[in-house]
Amino acid sequence: MKKYSFFLALVPCLLFGGRYGIGVIIGSPTGFTGKYFLARKSAVQINAGWSLIGNVGFHITGDYQFLFPGIIHGEQGETLENVVPYLGIGGRFRVKENEPANDTDFHVGLRLGGGIEYLIDRLGIFLELYPVVDFVPETDFDFEGGLGFRFYF
Repeated sequence: MKKYSFFLALVPCLLFGGRYGIGVIIGSPTGFTGKYFLARKSAVQINAGWSLIGNVGFHITGDYQFLFPGIIHGEQGETLENVVPYLGIGGRFRVKENEPANDTDFHVGLRLGGGIEYLIDRLGIFLELYPVVDFVPETDFDFEGGLGFRFYF
């Protein structure tokens, strides 16, 4: 059984070679992150984890990202291809437990923000910030973001 599990985990890596990354994000949410490059200038990112500050709750976020490789230049004017800023638009689903009332709130919102990722071979280190407007159960404003890393396969 272990051989089959290893093989099933290896198949996506072989199919999407260098285009898919998984890792960890620390912030809001704190948990796991995944990114799939659709093309040189676009990607899809998914985060899943918990907010550990303020309103504790489980988050799932998904974003379409517009990547801008080669837009940042060094001191001598050279293009820094491995430093990639991005803008993203997506959504958030958050489940929040209310202790005194012993009930659960479900929040659905729109994320619009961005960040920057530094790529070193198969490792990506990123910092991002996304303002969020919740529409369900009521209109509310929040910030999400964090620092993280991903290993690309």
